Amino acid sequence: MNYKNKYPLGNGLVKKNENRFYWNEDTLDYFKFQANYQSKEENIKEITNFVEHTCSLEENETEEMLINDLVKQVYNK
Repeated sequence: MNYKNKYPLGNGLVKKNENRFYWNEDTLDYFKFQANYQSKEENIKEITNFVEHTCSLEENETEEMLINDLVKQVYNK
């Protein structure tokens, strides 16, 4: 599957400040919208695929850090 076509949001990550990541509003809106139509488990799988296939890691970052932060912001805002 070509994830770049599935997620037309670009990298999605705007910037990082200490332990918090600032995501593109389109990225947050997309996954918040998806949360209304699929289970949390399905949405987390989609977030995981998004991070694994479209995000670029910087020094001292892991995919797990980005996934956890995006899930937190989608479900806690």
